[in-house]
Amino acid sequence: MRLAAAVVAVAVALIATAFADDEEDVRVRGDIPHMLAQGETSIQLAQRIAQTIGVLDRRIAPPCGMQRVFELAGAEHFDVDDLTKPVDPNRPGVWRIAVYGKGCWTTRLLNVFLFPRGASPAALRAGVPGRSIAGVKHQQSATVLVLRQANGIASRLHCSSPSFLTDSQVPFARVPGKAWNERWSAQACGITRAFDVTFTPQGSQMRIAVVLAD
Repeated sequence: MRLAAAVVAVAVALIATAFADDEEDVRVRGDIPHMLAQGETSIQLAQRIAQTIGVLDRRIAPPCGMQRVFELAGAEHFDVDDLTKPVDPNRPGVWRIAVYGKGCWTTRLLNVFLFPRGASPAALRAGVPGRSIAGVKHQQSATVLVLRQANGIASRLHCSSPSFLTDSQVPFARVPGKAWNERWSAQACGITRAFDVTFTPQGSQMRIAVVLAD
């Protein structure tokens, strides 16, 4: 559920800030719930979110002289193990912040997981780009498997650059308790390869299988 629909009374900060880093001019805009900015201002949180995904976004869309814009597109609260299960913000879970990266002729959907830490600034972790619905730890496990395969393929083709994820899509709706498939994309040396990632629930565990799609 979108926070705006779930918690109407929560104050929202409109963000419009810019900061320079070592490579280019970066702007952050959008809105973020005040309740997520503990121990810091909303602008500081927004800048930390941009920095969390900045390295990956530059790899997907290398600096080209254009302004880089991160547009905060929504904050949703989910079960930490299943991003199809919305959770009341007052109960344990994880916040997923959707961010659109714009500039250099492409638009990228990136994700940041936010873990509240009481009165201290929240912990942030970059998620898989795109629309994966796998839980936090399952995304991490699948990322290792996908990049291992992608790096192996690239190495055999004499590419020494490390692979990185660029997107994820869910072709079909997930049925609770059943296996589901996602299509993840990884790039190295300018070549993007697609991988089919299958998540199969097995009791309290998740079996993850990865195969090259093309």
